[in-house]
Amino acid sequence: MRRISLIFLLAAVAAGIAAAPVRRGNRPPAQVLRPAAESGALATRLDWALGRGSGAGPGRFFWAGYSIERLMGENSRIGSFTSGGSGRDLTVAEILAGVKVKAEPSVSTEDVRGAARAALEEIERQGKPEKKVLKELGFFLKYETGKPPVLTEVRMSNLDLALDFEGAPLCWLGKASEEDSLALIKVLFGRARDEKIREGLVAAAGCHGSPRLVVPFLETVLTGDGADDLRRDAAFWVGQQNDPDGLRLLVRTARTDRSKEVREGAVFSISQVELPAAVDELIALARAAELRDVRKQAVFWLGEMASEKSGPALEEFARKDGDLEIQEQAVFALSQLPDNQGVDVLIKLAKTHPDPRVRKKAVFWLGECDDPRVLDALIAIIKGK
Repeated sequence: MRRISLIFLLAAVAAGIAAAPVRRGNRPPAQVLRPAAESGALATRLDWALGRGSGAGPGRFFWAGYSIERLMGENSRIGSFTSGGSGRDLTVAEILAGVKVKAEPSVSTEDVRGAARAALEEIERQGKPEKKVLKELGFFLKYETGKPPVLTEVRMSNLDLALDFEGAPLCWLGKASEEDSLALIKVLFGRARDEKIREGLVAAAGCHGSPRLVVPFLETVLTGDGADDLRRDAAFWVGQQNDPDGLRLLVRTARTDRSKEVREGAVFSISQVELPAAVDELIALARAAELRDVRKQAVFWLGEMASEKSGPALEEFARKDGDLEIQEQAVFALSQLPDNQGVDVLIKLAKTHPDPRVRKKAVFWLGECDDPRVLDALIAIIKGK
């Protein structure tokens, strides 16, 4: 399955959360403040930050941050593309350790060679299961000073990446358990009225790695009375949990949610679930979902999944579905199957489908395929064979 990587940078096409751009000159915090003890309840430590941060400097805002440990792919990241290290912006970890900014060195030949090696290694890794390792993930809450301070932004980043603190103070709260972190996020979500803040908190919840903690919270958002964009975000992050209960929630949402947009978002999220049952659920939705647009979305995402079941199901929809739009969507989806797996079926459809409109679609998408079988097949069709 073509899963969205955790390099998604806070991320996601379906969630509608903008990826963090590459920044030049990320600004470190003016100072790093720490409580007397980086332990105890996270909410208590945040209360300390809210009292201390407002008076930490002349600026109009400050940051409160903490981290959790979670299993991630060894080459995956959450945060900005900008990395730290010698001659670059400092990582969050380096800032917390008190490392000083170094002068920017010139790019050497060895730098270029190292980049080339890294690119080759990335190509080599593609398509292979990624080893999971424990990484530290930071949550950064930006507060506008005042009485009380007002939460204005939520960011996430692995500590081995850089983050633009905009020169504002950072109140560092230390490590927290996932339970403590989710409990705080729930409290902040309940208090938030700004829709962007709520979206950021939903994303923060989704970046945790314990489905038993994450899915129940996201379910309350998904089934609640919030805006459709927010609920669609919640559906996306449910899909990132790879959880059987989460999959069942997404299927129910795709079939019955009050919003067509949320239903379609749930279909996309199902396509991102790395469980064998996800393919079966997409096929079932493509066959029998109430809304045509939901069926079309299910057919489309089947074409993006590397599953042995996708091709036969799509051929069935292209030949037997009673809706012409679904047939044509299935033809397109066949053209999108990985490694040109749908080419043979497209050739058969182009030659034998009883509806000339579907045959034309098959010929069109064959023309977009980079496959040596296509030219001979098109010539045969032209000659009437």
